[in-house]
Amino acid sequence: MERTAKQHAGAASRRATVALYTWCSFCCLCLLYFTPRASYAVRDLLLVYFQPMVPIVFALWLWAHNVQRFYALGIEYDMCFSAKDRKYLLPSGELYRIALWLTAVCLTCAAGFASMGALGFYTLADYMPLIMYFLAALFVVAPVNVLDMPSRLFFGETLQRVLVPVQEVTWADFLMADIATSLSKSSADLCKVALALLAGPALHALVAAGSAGAAPRVVDPLAAPVLFAMCLPYVIRFVQCLIVHRTTGNRAQLLNALKYATAFPALVLTAIEHEYHVSDLVYPMYNWWLGAMFVNSLYSYYWDLEMDWDMPWLAQPGGQTVLRVLKLPGLRSDSMFRKSWYVWAALSNLALRHTWAHRLIGKLEKHAVVLLVMALLEVFRRYQWTYIRVETELRKLRIRASHGHLADLGQRDGNGAGSGGLGLGGAGASGTVPPPTDHPIVVTQD
Repeated sequence: MERTAKQHAGAASRRATVALYTWCSFCCLCLLYFTPRASYAVRDLLLVYFQPMVPIVFALWLWAHNVQRFYALGIEYDMCFSAKDRKYLLPSGELYRIALWLTAVCLTCAAGFASMGALGFYTLADYMPLIMYFLAALFVVAPVNVLDMPSRLFFGETLQRVLVPVQEVTWADFLMADIATSLSKSSADLCKVALALLAGPALHALVAAGSAGAAPRVVDPLAAPVLFAMCLPYVIRFVQCLIVHRTTGNRAQLLNALKYATAFPALVLTAIEHEYHVSDLVYPMYNWWLGAMFVNSLYSYYWDLEMDWDMPWLAQPGGQTVLRVLKLPGLRSDSMFRKSWYVWAALSNLALRHTWAHRLIGKLEKHAVVLLVMALLEVFRRYQWTYIRVETELRKLRIRASHGHLADLGQRDGNGAGSGGLGLGGAGASGTVPPPTDHPIVVTQD
């Protein structure tokens, strides 16, 4: 009976998944059909209201794939989290299910807005973004036992701690805040949505203004709240670094905070440059903007490799010197993945750290699809970054566990010579000691 019940539940879940994928496909077809037939004002508001959710939902899908690959490779990524947080982590299947439901909600509301706007039902269309963001908020805070309620509420609590960074920084706080920096454009776009919705129903008035020959603009992209929202993820990480430095005394966190500080002029100058760019005007601070972008991109790239990924390079011994002049990053002897993967990750990370260079080519900035693609590429860069960042954290855990094991041996021997016998056999013979948890870390090669 129990097996039969499980089989029925599995079959029902599969049917629901197929139905959701079918519905999402239908919504995409509606968007493709109605959007070109809608007025300029409808298309403009469609981007303002719904584009912010695309990178966010994409990041959720990629995190689900992160978890799936960790499981397939036998890498217990959950050991990076605290024991309290670990029990709320979801398997990839549940993450995919939540991502699919959120995708269905967003596509349904976007298709409804486009179709109603194209058909002239402007009042109904104005409700679509309100419904979407209301339902998206319920995904985080709704105390209803659906879609893994404890894990959803844990996500909401972590988000609250990240937005108010006044307490000790956990691994979950750090990871969410770092991912948020890759969603800074979506943060600014969400602020634009809030300002547009607070202004009240606008579609009918914008359509009338557009038909009269005006070019309606919904929100000023250089408004102070928008610029602050764009910088907010970096402000949070800046504050987190200072908190970690204060609690641990780690001076490297000051340099990490400096890295995030270099993002502020880069972000603000880029937002201003965009307005000059699309208006075919000469940007008077062009050289300052270019310098700020290079400083932030190169500093961040260096930090990614040597600090976040623990690849010996400029500060750590072990880098590879080429022609006695150029020093390249090296690899640790206990690396989890193939060497080709690290080469690809390093090179692609360098390219994706400089995607802003597309602004130097023609008038690509005038196309909203280009901006969206750049935002999605940044999310993809963070997805790749996560694999090696988790590897680095697991290595740190093994080192701390090994040091604790040596200290315990020294205390038992009473003469501090416990490390002398560690190389004779047992865990110390392999050079890897799992952290003191119920489940050891399994390191595999891929």
